[in-house]
Parts: sequence; structure tokens; C-alpha cells
Amino acid sequence: MGYLLIIFYYLVAAGVDVIDKFLLSARKIRPLSYTFFTVVTGLILLFLWPWNYQALSAGNITVDLLSGAIFSVALYIFFRALSYGEVSRVVPFIFALVPVMDIFIGLMLGRNILTLKELSALSLLIPGAVLIVYRQKDFIGKHIGLKVFSAFLWSAYYAIWQFGASEGNALNHLMYNRIGAAIILILLLVLPQARKNIFGFRQVKNKKQTSALFLLKQFLGGMNFIFLSFLLVLYKIPIVNGLQGFRYIFLIIAAIILGHYGKHVLDEPVHKNVIWQKVFAVVLIFAGTAILFI
Repeated sequence: MGYLLIIFYYLVAAGVDVIDKFLLSARKIRPLSYTFFTVVTGLILLFLWPWNYQALSAGNITVDLLSGAIFSVALYIFFRALSYGEVSRVVPFIFALVPVMDIFIGLMLGRNILTLKELSALSLLIPGAVLIVYRQKDFIGKHIGLKVFSAFLWSAYYAIWQFGASEGNALNHLMYNRIGAAIILILLLVLPQARKNIFGFRQVKNKKQTSALFLLKQFLGGMNFIFLSFLLVLYKIPIVNGLQGFRYIFLIIAAIILGHYGKHVLDEPVHKNVIWQKVFAVVLIFAGTAILFI
């Protein structure tokens, strides 16, 4: 039952990825605007805070606010990368590189040396990440630097978040994290070009349906976050992380189904060779993630 719950979590996560891609590409919401409203509407979580408020030190609050600011930047870069590429390629590539970045950052900071387990994982994760974006015409796909930078930012965010939340109640750290994430985006409103980018809705198609779908995505994302917190209490974190490959499997299935029957939702190639390439890449990424975390 435990593994089924984790798999369900990644099924919903893949669904949120597909909605993000649809809103960014088909409905043409600008990545900065999408990031702004994703983060700011997420402040509704603050209504949960009075139930479990706990005072934190100034140092902890500062780290939490910083991690929130990095979260917003990471989310923006991720949405930009997602708007340019196929969701079934971009998401596995970025999040396959996140543990790779974790290892390299640890090495640069002198915290550890490569273990046999880490070397084994890298030997699968890196080839899997390269294969998932490989194209004959441009070899490793477009905007590769943006995707690698996105992986680095997520790695940095997770590291700072874990450091800040290592003491005290996690919910209190999360609230300051979300405040920090919103502050950096709200401060952008002083810039005329940023305001125009954030509130420029002229090119957005079917605004009422788009708004409803965005709110549905926010609801699913929020509920899935609460569900993840529940899973992390019941099961070991490495087990939850190690099964992330199911998210990529669901994305490939969604790409195949929607590529055949719903191109207006998700326009991805469904050629047999492309599908098998993605499947093999995800197998490598899944195996590398499992070796590293389980």
C-alpha cells in the first residue's frame, strides 16, 4: 500500500506538469506571469499557520526567506525551460540532473568524496539525462544551458531549505519560505517592464477557462504537497525520492496518449523511435535515482 501511495503522488505530479506545459505553451501565459501567480496564490497556505505557529530565531528566518527567494527563481527558470521544450523531455532531464548537482556541489564544498554508490548513480543519471534530450539535428536539444541552470537552482534550493528547516517545526519554516518566495516577486512590480510582463494577458487564450484550469492546477499542487508531507512522515525520504521515476513514466504515457488524441493539449512527437528513446532514457534515470536514494 505504501508504494502505491507514493506512485499516486507522482501520478498527480505528472498531471500538474502537463497542465503547466499546456498553460505555458497552448494558452501562452508568460513564464514570469505564471511564476508570479503560482507563488502569490500559494500564500493561501498562510491560513494554516496559526494552527501550528512556533517562534524561530532570526538566523533561521533569514535562511528560510532566502530559500524562498531561490525557490521563485528556480520555478521561473523551470517554467521558461518547460515553455520551450517537450514536457516528457524537460522534466526528466532537469530532475535527473538535480541529484548530480547535489553530488558535485558537495564535492566543491569539500563535504565528501565520491562513493561507489554515487559513481554508479552518475553512470546512469548523466547518460539518461543526455539521452532524454538527444535529437539528431541539434544533438542535445535547444536551451540546454537553461535546463542545466534550472537543475542547479533546484539543487541549491533543496540544500538551503533542508539546512534552514533542520531545527524546529517544518510548517513554520515552510511559511517563511513561502513569504520569501512571494516577496522577491512582489518587489519586481516596481519595474515597469516586469509589471507589463506579469499583467500582460492580451495574448492569453480563453481567459476564463485558463483561469479555471490554473486554479485547478494550484489546488492539485497544494493537495499533493500536503500529501507529500504525509508520505514523508510515514515512509523514509530516500524511498519517496527513489520512486520519482514513476513521474517520468506517467509523463511519457501522457505524451503518447495526448500526442495521438489531444494535440491541442500536448503536441509531442509520437514516432516509435522517439518513444523508445524516451523510455530507455527514463529507465536509466529511474535506475540511477533508485541506486542513489534507496
